[in-house]
Amino acid sequence: MIGLTAFVVSCTEDFEQINTDPNNPVEAPSINILANVIRFYNQNNSNAWGDMNEPSSWANHLGKIQYIDEARYQFRGGVVNTRWSVAYNNINDLEKIIARESGEGGNPNYKAIAMTLRAWIYQQTTDRFGDIPYSEAAKGDQGVTNPAYDTQESIYNDLLAQLKEANSLYTAAPAYSIGTSDVLFGGSMMGWKKFANSLRLRIATRMSGVAPNVARTHIEEILGAPATYPIMESNADNAYLRWEPTGTFRDPWNVDSDNRDDHGMCKTLIDILVDHNDPRLPVYAKPASSDGEYRGVVSGAIDGTFALADISRIGVIFRDVPNGFTPIMRYAEVEFMIAEAALKGWNTGGVTAQQAYEAGVEASLDEYDLDGFDDYIQEPGVAWTGDMDQIHLQKWLALFKNGNEAWAETRRTDVPLLEHAPGSPYLGQHNRPPFRYPYPVDEINLNSANINPKLQGIVNHMWGNQMWWDTRTGVN
Repeated sequence: MIGLTAFVVSCTEDFEQINTDPNNPVEAPSINILANVIRFYNQNNSNAWGDMNEPSSWANHLGKIQYIDEARYQFRGGVVNTRWSVAYNNINDLEKIIARESGEGGNPNYKAIAMTLRAWIYQQTTDRFGDIPYSEAAKGDQGVTNPAYDTQESIYNDLLAQLKEANSLYTAAPAYSIGTSDVLFGGSMMGWKKFANSLRLRIATRMSGVAPNVARTHIEEILGAPATYPIMESNADNAYLRWEPTGTFRDPWNVDSDNRDDHGMCKTLIDILVDHNDPRLPVYAKPASSDGEYRGVVSGAIDGTFALADISRIGVIFRDVPNGFTPIMRYAEVEFMIAEAALKGWNTGGVTAQQAYEAGVEASLDEYDLDGFDDYIQEPGVAWTGDMDQIHLQKWLALFKNGNEAWAETRRTDVPLLEHAPGSPYLGQHNRPPFRYPYPVDEINLNSANINPKLQGIVNHMWGNQMWWDTRTGVN
């Protein structure tokens, strides 16, 4: 009996270690989780399904030329469910990092990065759907399986506070270095800090039409204390996720080109570039194969109204390069936000609206090593006249390949003025592209008590209730 007891003890005292699968760890280092969030979220939300088919088409940067349904606002329920689940799966992972790194022995840089990424994903998700679960989200381990919905206004206000806190956590202390495995900024905490504060500017700017006092407070605080709140200062600070030349982690737009030819350039974008003699035209687009001219398709066009050979395709560096880039945020966008604030008379640290506007235009051209700024900035419609629409138009142009932001800006500003897709089944019922994504069927089925009140007022899945920050009138 003694021998049997000893055998049982010896066989079970290391049971947990023996039954741990080394290929599927329960815990992973924070840097690995962060890399996976950045990679996975961008692979899914910056690919054809997450960007090209809908946001970039609805923003009139791209236009579908085959399988045109999405550009005509005929969505696929599975795609909508995926957008939702990708966002919240990644938020859930980030919450775990924040909890882990908040404890004794935690790394404040990992916590700050996770908070910054969480704010960015929430910003994109609420800008797609409107009111979403926020304060009760990602709390399944606490028994919250049917989270309540928060208003977009409350989410925006809290995101500003979260980003301000994240800024205070970043440290260059060697003890908290995260190393060069950081896939976005190579371990530069200043790069992350600039991104966090620039993202805070984005959120404040987007809400500036509906909550100007709150927006002004945050914008002036950031621009009035650059040492405390550094922002992007050049294209070297751009938040670009750069992909690999081969294998699993190629540029999502390039992956789509393997066996697909579904996307052309939109007529709206091409016409504006041509009309202004814009140096970005041959970078953004290829000439049409039929005659060498630059020509776009009407987004959501009717079948038979164009020939494939007559439509310009997406430019080489955006689609044909496997190790291309996904632009999460650009320096040019920051300058246009400063220009907007300055034109409103807000304190921008001595920078005038014209200076910031011209810096934004130059930064966008410099992204592609283009000459010709001196001539371009004198073009009619480009030369500074003190018109807010100029700032909004140039910002929309600079946001190419970031369809989610370009679509949000057109909903906020109505610049450029976009029309409803002529091939849409809702033609005659609406006068603009969609205001929002439809809510996922999974949420309607599984969280009906919380989502049903949010469905009131939505028309044809995607119109009716505008975003909280969308103050346009006369749109439907």
